[in-house]
Amino acid sequence: LLITTGFLQAQKIVYSEPDREDNRRMNFEIIGKTGGNFLVYKNMRGNHWISVYDNDMKMVKKVDQEFLPSDRLINIDFFPYTDFSYMVYQFQKKNIVYCMAVKLDEMGNKISEVVQLDTTQINFSADNKIYTTLSSEDKEKIMVFKINSKNRKLYQLSTRLFDKELKHLKSSDLVIPMEDRQDNLDEFHIDNEGDLVFTKFTRNNNDNITQASFMIKPATTDDLIVNNLNFGEQYLD
Repeated sequence: LLITTGFLQAQKIVYSEPDREDNRRMNFEIIGKTGGNFLVYKNMRGNHWISVYDNDMKMVKKVDQEFLPSDRLINIDFFPYTDFSYMVYQFQKKNIVYCMAVKLDEMGNKISEVVQLDTTQINFSADNKIYTTLSSEDKEKIMVFKINSKNRKLYQLSTRLFDKELKHLKSSDLVIPMEDRQDNLDEFHIDNEGDLVFTKFTRNNNDNITQASFMIKPATTDDLIVNNLNFGEQYLD
């Protein structure tokens, strides 16, 4: 043991020092590692910026995201790739919610025009996001979708599928019957072909799942395939 201890190496933990603008009211999201840098998105009081860190978590640069709206920004998502990242954000202007996307380089700089992915007209001030954005495991497909649940018995699902370059591939508008008041939708994902998969399930008064289905919306069609799950007396949650 005395001989081997000389060859053991302790784990090295590296962390960044707080910036003078960092405080409890600041919101942040870790974008990930792109082009050898770690990118962290931060916002506070309507100001948006990306902090760029090197491998030793030393801040290299802070880049203001001046193209983002200063108010009515509802939600923002990031999808990092090897040498760039996509920023997908939603904001409301008057009675329209816009879903936009832009490409950022490894230094957090905007390197593409802002692309409009979809819009929704609403008659209220939105506090929660209208769109959900998904990426396939191989990152070759990106989907934005929304669900209109105004009619509790008949949900309206709208999907917009794009490739890695944000080229539009397919749009679909489907209706999902919600027969029971306890019906729910959850666990949305897209596979590498661009198929949307999710679950539909029913809970009883004890919150136990009594019925469940595996739903598939194929990438290239406007169909909705329903696979009922027969789990018998087994407890499902």
